[in-house]
Amino acid sequence: MATDAAYNGDPIYFGQSNDPMVGKKIGGVNVLGGGLALYRADGTLVGAIGISGDTSCTDHIVAWRVRDRLTLDYVPAGPAGAAKDNIIHDLNGTGASPSGFGHPACDPGSVGIATNLTSTNPLNTITPQ
Repeated sequence: MATDAAYNGDPIYFGQSNDPMVGKKIGGVNVLGGGLALYRADGTLVGAIGISGDTSCTDHIVAWRVRDRLTLDYVPAGPAGAAKDNIIHDLNGTGASPSGFGHPACDPGSVGIATNLTSTNPLNTITPQ
């Protein structure tokens, strides 16, 4: 993400006609954890939940646990395979992700909690129709 445009100039002018970002584009993509789809027992997608306020890892953990409490965690598929949509920490030393969905690791405690979510707050099983 090109932050040079977003954070250029004096913040006192942000949102005004002389905002230093006028006529410029930030560009790029800012991928954040903390968003999960919500599924009913039959696997029907009914919405999503997005949490933001801490690290991406912590936001993901909170969203996972909220979804679990709402009992809307009947996930039919995800980037980690069938019935799996947990955050993936698989970036190698060059920053490449073998899965293509890798997320940078946050603090070791958050990574450990996120990795174990499928055990501590397992997904529900989809009810066949």
